[in-house]
Amino acid sequence: MAEIAHKGYAPTIWESLAGAPHPSLSFQGSFWHSVAPAGPAQMRLEGEDRTEIAIVGGGFLGLSTALHLAEAGHKVTLLEADEAGFGASGRNTGFVVPNLLTGLDPRYAKAKFGDEKGDLLVRMLGEGGELVFDLIRRHGIDCWGKQTGWMQPIHAANKVEWLKDRVKQWQDLGRPVKLLSREEAIAETGSEAYHGAFLDPTGGHLNPLAFVRGLAGAAVKAGVTLYSDSRANGIERKGAEWHLSTDRGTLVADRVLLTTNSTGGGLAPKAEGTQFPITLFQVATQQLDPELRKSVLPNDRCSADTRKDLIAYRWTDDNRIVTGGLLANPLGSVERGRTHHLGRLQALLPQLPELHAEFAWQGRLAAARDYMPRLMRLGDGAFSAIACNGRGIAMTTALGRKLALWLDGGSNEELPLPVTDPDPVLLPKLAPLAFSVWLPFSRRQDAKDLRGSAN
Repeated sequence: MAEIAHKGYAPTIWESLAGAPHPSLSFQGSFWHSVAPAGPAQMRLEGEDRTEIAIVGGGFLGLSTALHLAEAGHKVTLLEADEAGFGASGRNTGFVVPNLLTGLDPRYAKAKFGDEKGDLLVRMLGEGGELVFDLIRRHGIDCWGKQTGWMQPIHAANKVEWLKDRVKQWQDLGRPVKLLSREEAIAETGSEAYHGAFLDPTGGHLNPLAFVRGLAGAAVKAGVTLYSDSRANGIERKGAEWHLSTDRGTLVADRVLLTTNSTGGGLAPKAEGTQFPITLFQVATQQLDPELRKSVLPNDRCSADTRKDLIAYRWTDDNRIVTGGLLANPLGSVERGRTHHLGRLQALLPQLPELHAEFAWQGRLAAARDYMPRLMRLGDGAFSAIACNGRGIAMTTALGRKLALWLDGGSNEELPLPVTDPDPVLLPKLAPLAFSVWLPFSRRQDAKDLRGSAN
């Protein structure tokens, strides 16, 4: 084992695909990186080490699983290719959303997984915000965590009945969600474009990189061995053991859980092929006049609306607004990511002054075909879990705790997901292009919804 310092910026595969990498769009160029406290000391795997449970991937899912397993008394070792939070976990907008994507709801989850597991899943997710902020308090994680609520405003009047039904489904589970009227939605968001909103007061926002580094620190204190700069590039079953190889060493384990999302680099190709990688761009504005907070998100909630090409925004502690999303052509100029989303935000909130992106960065999330989490069997005692689907922080943190309880000796019946074999998409190598094709159609549907509301 050797102590290491963080490496200089090296573009990831998806950053290279998105055009010539620009330092300001890198991981180290993100706003979160500029203000996040340091994580635990980094150690690289060198030589051979032995563990009970090996976890690959130092994001929310891997670290939550590792932390809860260690607290249950297990010997856990986590391999991370770069540093904790280097992937989507440290690059997102920092929304804590105890909910499913627009168009999905408890009824959908039960139809997908059956009444029992569907109910377990949505209840787990509904409690995800409470778990995140409990971990922040319990472990003293300094991450600007604010449990002020998450809103999903509707952008079209013809979605009012859909909104009422969605709110009722979550209320029927005992969740403290609320239906906001048009007037309340306008007051909460600062935009007259909205016609009502879904409000979950247990959600909120945080600095995602600071939170994931805090989870890493908590996991290490609980006894997890965390190896950074230790990309797993091979996995092999030898007798009753699993051998995970890196460039400098080998980790031998009784059981393995991969939590690499779409960044496994071919470690488990069939499992990785079940996902559609999606390049997202994020920006943080210049510091703004605090008086604007009286009319824009005055209760410091975060908002992500019901457009297919949604508009999401939130305040930071130092009076910036963070927003972002997709670009129609992520293979084009990444500099468009610095201006496109600010233009949308200024159209939504005309009271804002001219906005400038003082920070801009990009990363990649991944979505399954059905936008639902999965737990896949790779062999005897080896599994791959994916959970992001655009609802990363609450979903992955909560699923990590459930996976830990299961790996600790719980039964399959207690899992909120079935254990399945990998079922990759038809042409996985073309999957990164899927959302570039999908986005123009989605924007046309958003425009159609708005025209329908105006009639």
